[in-house]
Amino acid sequence: MGVPVRDFLKRRRDRAVGSILGFAEREIFESLDERQREALRRTVLDALNGYHDSVLDLVKAEDGVRNDVVIEMLERLDRNLARMQTTRPSEKSEGPVRV
Repeated sequence: MGVPVRDFLKRRRDRAVGSILGFAEREIFESLDERQREALRRTVLDALNGYHDSVLDLVKAEDGVRNDVVIEMLERLDRNLARMQTTRPSEKSEGPVRV
């Protein structure tokens, strides 16, 4: 697996963790006790890290064959998700994001 692919997947994982836990800390954590907060953090991290590891394993299984179309789609998805994160929830969506 190439370094750019591994770095891309790591950035996406980190963004997903940050988005989910950031939202939880702002909107949910005050209604949870410390044990529940830790359980939520652990659940999110375990799930996303497990998914990330599975994706890395699948990519490695391809013996270094890189599908440029898939990489391009993932990069567009990454840009669209980053743009969506800067959009306030009260703003209307412009419809589905095309990948």
